[in-house]
Amino acid sequence: MAMPLCLRGYFSSGVGNAGVVGFVKHSLSKLRLHAQRVFESSLPSAHSAHSAHPAMPSSTVSRRRFLSQTAGFAAAAAFGPNLLLRGANAASNRLNIAVIGALGKGEVDTGKVALDHNIVALVDIDSQRLEKAGQSWAKKFTAAGQSVPQAPKTYADFRKMFDEMSKSIDAVIVSTPDHTHYVAAMWALKHGKPVCVQKPLCNTIWEIRDLHRAAKEAGVMTQMGNQGRTMEGQRFAKEWIDQGAIGTLKEIRLWTNRPLWPQGPLTKTHPERPANVDWDLWLSSETEEPYFGFEWPTDSKIKLSHGSSVHPWNWRGWWQFGSGALGDMGCHIMDASFSILGQQIPVKIDVESSPVTELNAPMWTRLKYHFAATDKHPALTVSWHDGSLEDGEVNKPERDPRVPEAVFNKASSGMMFIGTDGVVFEPDAYCANPVIFPEERFADVKREMEEGKIKKTEPRSPTPDNPQGEWALCITNGGTPGSNFDYSAPLAEFVSLGNLAIRSGKAVEWDAKAMKVTNIEAANRFVKRPAYRSGWV
Repeated sequence: MAMPLCLRGYFSSGVGNAGVVGFVKHSLSKLRLHAQRVFESSLPSAHSAHSAHPAMPSSTVSRRRFLSQTAGFAAAAAFGPNLLLRGANAASNRLNIAVIGALGKGEVDTGKVALDHNIVALVDIDSQRLEKAGQSWAKKFTAAGQSVPQAPKTYADFRKMFDEMSKSIDAVIVSTPDHTHYVAAMWALKHGKPVCVQKPLCNTIWEIRDLHRAAKEAGVMTQMGNQGRTMEGQRFAKEWIDQGAIGTLKEIRLWTNRPLWPQGPLTKTHPERPANVDWDLWLSSETEEPYFGFEWPTDSKIKLSHGSSVHPWNWRGWWQFGSGALGDMGCHIMDASFSILGQQIPVKIDVESSPVTELNAPMWTRLKYHFAATDKHPALTVSWHDGSLEDGEVNKPERDPRVPEAVFNKASSGMMFIGTDGVVFEPDAYCANPVIFPEERFADVKREMEEGKIKKTEPRSPTPDNPQGEWALCITNGGTPGSNFDYSAPLAEFVSLGNLAIRSGKAVEWDAKAMKVTNIEAANRFVKRPAYRSGWV
């Protein structure tokens, strides 16, 4: 029997690699989203008439009943035309995307999809940053020689955005500080919207798992914003190691020069709140407290280039809002290791660090993740170094002697995959351009690749260095994003376990199935956020 034309297009497009099963699941997801929109349109107009801090509508039971009634239609139409997009957008496959967290990383993420899709809403708690984000969005079009389309609607509160325009939003990007990732993404999922959430997905393990669960139930396309997962370099590293290019993998060493912001023992101050900042919305689900800044130790070798306020830059060093250096860079630098090790979760994490407080992450850490043996690799460790030591020196691991000293010294962040016959080395956070030492071995590997002895076995992304674009392309054209939550939620947990050890101050042993530290009961208080303010979850 000849392959259906729609399947021939799918397999020749280079977009997806999930096969027929993935394509069917994707199509069902699109039909489910379409059914969600039809369901929403059937609700009475009073549905959006909530207070300024509304609870979620109590329509779960009727929504599920409605979606179950569409299951037969969705299955029958799985290989039919794209029903996700409306009217004039159907021909061009343009999504209507809302971006929560408008400037900074949000500005970058918006730029990744702005020319190919419609940015219909921008959300930020800072009115000045919201205005700048709108200007930056418009410049994308003028720089490309295109006319500027209708400006996105702007909001300070993403809950109000969902209340007012959920029916006209196809997908949502979340680029806020870490503490708001969970609540913003959950609001999107409860409205049936595909989500792309910045790393580290969430800053507690419980939130990571619950967000993953909710996304599965919603049946929508998901993605985490880690660029390296879209790059070919990470695929090369895995193919080399899997096919024996460096012999038996024995150890992995990772490092970063982060933090570039204040951490360690900080003291809260209480300056006047800037008029452009809605502090109550900044806190989101966190316990209400007055606006605060901080004092930085005068003897520190790190200078305050971004001031002494938590917003918009210095929040990463506060456990309440961020995840420290590990949360900022771990999902980048640990990504290749996670993939190469078969997406394992470590069983134990050793820790050493500078002083850590209940409020703030330390200035430097050294972690050792222990992994059990598998059919591909022996039991091994993944070490992590971050920050700068008290003398100002970058906290780096020991150099493998096969890596040239001059090359190693230039790498402020990087990774070493240490094997019996060579080292895969990358002086970068994303594993974009890995090489092998000794150089003679790398020359052999290149020749083996040309001869087909080392094969390309890993799927490549159609949008290198653009996880947001990859996610949007998969929504409209089919396929599975490389950092979808099935992949990125365990990766984020792998990263977050390091912070669990850092905050505990001791080695922790982790039972992944039970989501529990087994050797230090007190450490389990860091698995979940202590509380959530009413009206946010």
